[in-house]
This record gives sequence, C-alpha cells and structure tokens, in this order.
Amino acid sequence: MCAVRPRILCVDDEPVNLRLLEAMLVPRGYEIIKATNVKAAMDTLAVGGVDLVLMDVMMPEVSGLQACKNIKDDPRMKGVPIVMVTSLNGEEAMNMCFNAGAEGFLSKPLEKDAV
Repeated sequence: MCAVRPRILCVDDEPVNLRLLEAMLVPRGYEIIKATNVKAAMDTLAVGGVDLVLMDVMMPEVSGLQACKNIKDDPRMKGVPIVMVTSLNGEEAMNMCFNAGAEGFLSKPLEKDAV
C-alpha cells in the first residue's frame, strides 16, 4: 500500500528559494510542487490536490498578498491554507499577510526547523 504524501505548492520567483524549500520538505515526506509565478500557482490550485501553499510576498506582476486574496475569494481554492514566506519582518508585515487571508507567516531566511 502506498501512503499519500501531503502536497505543498511552493511559490517563489527565485529558483534558489524553491530549491531550499524542496530540500527542507522532501526529506520530511512532503511532495513539492513548484511555481515561479502567480499564474502558474493559480493554474495548479485550480486543478486541486494541494494541501498547503507556501508563497513569497514579493512576486513580480502580482504580489503574493494579492494572490492570497484572490485564492481566498475563489470558492474552489479558499479552503487551502496559505503561509506567506517573506524577507519582510515585523508586526506590520505579519498583519498585511493575515489581512490578505493567510493562515501563517514565515520570515526569510528560513531556519531548517521553521517548516
């Protein structure tokens, strides 16, 4: 019998950050789906099967905050938890993420035990 691994969609325009998340999460048993822009992330979410989204705040074209709002406004996707991952720090940045609908907030650089 094959166990189903939780699927995490990692969204970041910097490939090095995606590789870091993958290196941290795959050994812990997660399946990683990578997206380098919001459109690719939205396309993946529309198909379904994602258990969690880790999304960078500062993305080109559409910010991670706007993408979070869009996801939470879409009935097909709104139930997927989103954790914002950002180099922004402080209470103001955290509040912006939560006000956009995120369930969590992680500051870069990520520590090995943060995710």
